[in-house]
Amino acid sequence: MTPPPIVLVVWQDANVIDASPWADNVPVEFKPHIVQQVGYLMQQSDEGVILTQAWHPEIIAARDQIPAGMIRSVTFLTERPSNRKRASK
Repeated sequence: MTPPPIVLVVWQDANVIDASPWADNVPVEFKPHIVQQVGYLMQQSDEGVILTQAWHPEIIAARDQIPAGMIRSVTFLTERPSNRKRASK
């Protein structure tokens, strides 16, 4: 079985602004929290992507799900499945 492609996903995460349970009710500057994540692309759809950090034909690491609305870009670091050559037997 061929491993899935490895991708770099750049995505904007949600984050907490205040460090305590109470904060002054004043305007704050919006500061995007941009994350860069590399992993094996297990699934990709209009809904988003699912990545894993480790892959073996029988077992994988815990998966991360990133919704499409948070994704800024997906860059393939290895060949896409359709571009791969099949191994000869």
